[in-house]
Formats: sequence, C-alpha cells, structure tokens
Amino acid sequence: MHAFRAFAIVNITAIHAIEFVFFFAETSEHPAKPNLTPFAWGESILLHDSTLYFTIISGMLFSMVLVDRGYASFFKSKLAYVIAPYLFFTTLITWRGWGLDGTLKMFDGDLLNFLTLVFNNFFTGAAIFSFWYIPVLLVLYVLTPALAKIVKLEWGKWLFIPILLAPLVCSRAWPDVTWTNFVYFLGAYMLGIIAGINYKKTIAVIERYLLLLALVAIGSTAALVGLFYLDSPKWGIITFTESAWYIQKIAFSALVILLFERTIHYIPKWLDLLGNYAFAIYFLHAYLLFEMYAVMEKLMDVPISLPIILTLALLNVGLVILFSLIITYICKLILGKWSRYFVGA
Repeated sequence: MHAFRAFAIVNITAIHAIEFVFFFAETSEHPAKPNLTPFAWGESILLHDSTLYFTIISGMLFSMVLVDRGYASFFKSKLAYVIAPYLFFTTLITWRGWGLDGTLKMFDGDLLNFLTLVFNNFFTGAAIFSFWYIPVLLVLYVLTPALAKIVKLEWGKWLFIPILLAPLVCSRAWPDVTWTNFVYFLGAYMLGIIAGINYKKTIAVIERYLLLLALVAIGSTAALVGLFYLDSPKWGIITFTESAWYIQKIAFSALVILLFERTIHYIPKWLDLLGNYAFAIYFLHAYLLFEMYAVMEKLMDVPISLPIILTLALLNVGLVILFSLIITYICKLILGKWSRYFVGA
C-alpha cells in the first residue's frame, strides 16, 4: 500500500510541478517559443484528479488496517498526521503565502482578523491552491464509521452502488467549495473501503477483469482527448471531463495495485519512503513550488527550447519532492515523534 500511496503523491506533485514550468515558459514573448498545448493536454489528461488515488488508498487503509484498531485510534491518527499539520501549514501560509498569480502575500492586520482568516482557510482549504482537498478528506473521515457500517449491512449495496456512481453526475468544481466536491470523492473513498475489506478477493477480481480494466483505462483516456478538443463541455453540475477522469483513475488504480502486488518483492525502497512521507510532501510541495518559481525567475531567462522546457519540467518534479523529503527529514531530526503534528510524518 505504501507503493500505491507513493504513486499517488508523485502524480499529484508532478502535475503541479510541470504546470509551473509550463506557465514560466508561456511568459516568453519570443516568436519562436514552442506550442506547449499538446504537452499540457497530455499531463492534464494523465495526471489531473490524482487526488482520487489518495482517496482510494485512504479507504483501503481504513478497512485493511485501521478498523481493527478502533475508531479512537483512527481519529487520533488523523489528528496527528493530517489535521494538526494541516492547521500548522494553514496558519503559516495565511501569514506568508502566495496567490494564484504568483504574488507573495504577507498578512497585514490584527490578531483577530488573522485568526478569522486562519479559521476560514482551514475549513475551505483556501490558504494555497493544493489545500482544497483536505476539508473534503476531513468530511470523509467523519463519515467513515457510517460508511463502514453501510458496507456490512445486507441492504447496504443498494446504497453504496449509487454512492459509487454519483461522481459521474456530481463533478468536482475546483476552486469552488461545493457539495458536489464531497460527493465526487465519497464514491472513491467508499470504493477503497470495499476493496480493502477483502483485499485478496479484490486482487482476484482485478486479475479476472484485467483486459476489461485495461480497455476502460484506454477508452476513458481517449474520451478525455476528445473532450479536450470539445473544450471540456458541461451540463448543469456535470463536467464531462471530471466524469471521465473518475472512471480513468479507478481503472488506473486497479492496474497499478495489481502491478505492485505482482512485483512486491522488487519494489524499490525509495517508493516506500515516498509512501511514508506522502502527506508531508502534499503539505509542502505547493508552497515550495512558488518559492522555486521565484528563484527560477531570478536565475534564468525564460526558455524557448522545447527539450529544455520538458527537462526543466521533469527536474522540477524531482527537486520539489527532494526538497520536501529533506525538510521533513530535518523536522524529524529536530522534533522526533512530534514532527508528525507539524509536517505529517
């Protein structure tokens, strides 16, 4: 499971790190600058909504590991590894943060206004662009006991089937905080809980329908290409690209889980490390990307060579993960077991 969580955080970090470099390259006014649209489409089609991986693995870990420890232990672990560091980083970034336009913003007001803003940012995830997901995750944690009970009831399937299908018609609407965001991720979380209850059976089902899952993965990806050409059409609360991404990420999850299961003895140790530090990387990477972007602007001219741009994009992914790991490691050295309350590891 650590390897799958590592896969999730690499995908989440990658889409953000690549887009920062693409944005930097697009600021060039040189007539010879390359057209990055095909590459931007490609990384978006493959990497967007990778938080669904996080949601699925959260559900699986609950039913495979945490449920046997009791709900007191479950909520205590979430307090230590998610809520406390989220509050810490929300407070820090509220004081010194970056706007979506790349502008550094320092809080300038009294203590009451600061605490009010921290409170608002905590419940909306508005401190920085990547934090929108944490309030959704907190609601899923609160609903976990009820969801676990539904799965065990004989009539529960008549409820969890609509829950699994609801994200197809209730789309994620970032950056807005809407009820559809919670419905969208509830389906993936429920799927993770079900998959983790009998993990061996889940693997058997994936193996049995491997070809079908591969076709679904390919088909949903092809559908996304078509939807991008149609400029991501919407109908009411339905964004059809979000529906396709939901299907795609479930299919990708099944394929990746099976891959890791079949290669469990060959999984490199660095994937285990990334899995252990996944939440710390999640909390740190967006803020670090803004800092790295500011340095990049000062140290180099805007690149116009496509190979250089693509190399910088991949380098940005590796560096932001590396810097996140280094900061987390230093915090663990200084704070010991208390580091989990500050950086989530």
